[in-house]
Parts: sequence; C-alpha cells; structure tokens
Amino acid sequence: MKNLSYLLILFLAIQISQNTEAQISNSQEELAVKDTVKAHLQKAQVLLKQGNAEGASKIYVNIMESEPDNREAVQGWLMANMKRSPTGEEDAIKLLDELNKKYPENMAILFFRAFIEGEYGHNKEALEDIEKLIKVQPDDALNYIMKGQVLNAMEQYNEAFQAFDRATSLDPSRWDVWGMKASSLAKMGKLDEAIISINKGVELAPNEPVNIYNRACIYSLKGDKANALADLQKAISMNPFFKENARKDEDFKSLYDDEDFKKLTQ
Repeated sequence: MKNLSYLLILFLAIQISQNTEAQISNSQEELAVKDTVKAHLQKAQVLLKQGNAEGASKIYVNIMESEPDNREAVQGWLMANMKRSPTGEEDAIKLLDELNKKYPENMAILFFRAFIEGEYGHNKEALEDIEKLIKVQPDDALNYIMKGQVLNAMEQYNEAFQAFDRATSLDPSRWDVWGMKASSLAKMGKLDEAIISINKGVELAPNEPVNIYNRACIYSLKGDKANALADLQKAISMNPFFKENARKDEDFKSLYDDEDFKKLTQ
C-alpha cells in the first residue's frame, strides 16, 4: 500500500483545521481576529521568501503570544530558524525545546516536536509527546492521526487502528484517515472491514487516487483480481506514478506473473 507522508498529513491537517474553524466561527469579533492573524501569517511568509527570516520570526512569535496553540505560527517560526544540516531533526528538536522554555503551555510546540520525532523514527519519544497532547487536547483528531502513524511504523497495527478509529469518530470528513484505518485493518488481515473503511475514504474524495490505489491493494490481498485491476487501472489513469509503484508493491505479489497485471504496469 501507498502510505501518505507525514508532511502531506500535516498539510492536509492544517488546511482542514482552517476550514473547520472558519465554519464554526460565528462572532464578528472572532472573524476579525482570525483575519488579522491570517494577514500577519501571510506577511511573515512574504518576508521569509524575501530572505528576511528575522522579521518573519518576530511576526510568528507575536502570533504565538496572541494565539498560543496556532500551529501555523510554530511551523513558520521553525522554518525561519532552521539551519540545513545532516542532523536536521536534532536541530529542529533543540530549537523547539528552547522555544518551549519560553512558552511552556503552547501545545503547538509540543505537537511539532512529536511530529518531527515521528518523521525521523524516534517513535518512543514521539508517542510520549503525543500522549501529553492527548491529555490536554483529547478531542483533537490530529493527535490521534499522528499516534496512529507512529504505531503503524512500529507495526502495532491494532493500536494504530484504535487511534485512527478515534480520529474518524472525531472528524469523519478526513478521507485520508479512512484510508489509514483501512491500511491498519488490512495489516491485521481484516480485509472485508478494510474495504468498508477505504470505501468511505473514496466516497469522501473520489478524485484522490491514493485510496483507490490502496483499495486495489486490498482487493489483491483478498484474491479479487477483477476489482484489484479495475481500481489499479483507475489509479494509474489519475496518476501514472502508481504504475511503477505497483510493480514493487508486495500487495500485488500474487499478480506479478499475471499477464493483465503486467500489461497494465508496463
């Protein structure tokens, strides 16, 4: 199966979080504050592109002080202060730890530390930080998504499924998480349940090829060649990248010598 990267998950999470906040914000005062913060974030992004990292960093800090849990502000601050090096994750974690000393109640700082720890395989540390996040923010779906990703990487698929299941109960609109949940179910051999879950993801985002490709993988594991090839063909038509990926994907191992599969992936 094709897993979504942590970076893509982060991008989707921030975008969906912004959309949700916009939908539930009712008062004119709240809207005005959000518009102001948005304008400041945009200004910081412009400064960063112009090479003025110091100016951008100051704006991000101001936002952190006015909105302690604003994830975009912490993400931008980190980008403004990071230095490229072979040990980039260590540099990033050190920066976040220093920032945390100044803003110990800022959960966005802890969130990004957990994110970076998970991205670079520091799974034990990531889980510890994610549990701290969940304790403070028990209704934030993104915390459970990160937890599921880390547990999947540790091959603790049942626990990963539970985390993703909690995330979909909190935010059932996340097409990507229905796919993640399906992946965990498939790893546990619960292929029929995996199909049900991934169908929900496809229903929510019919033009996203990742879930269609992963559904092809599950059908292949079930021995359902017809549906596997139908979905694979559709995914490839949406993104030719999946042609090469399928040739190496062990989920299609039973079809490696199949002429129809070969023709489709050549």
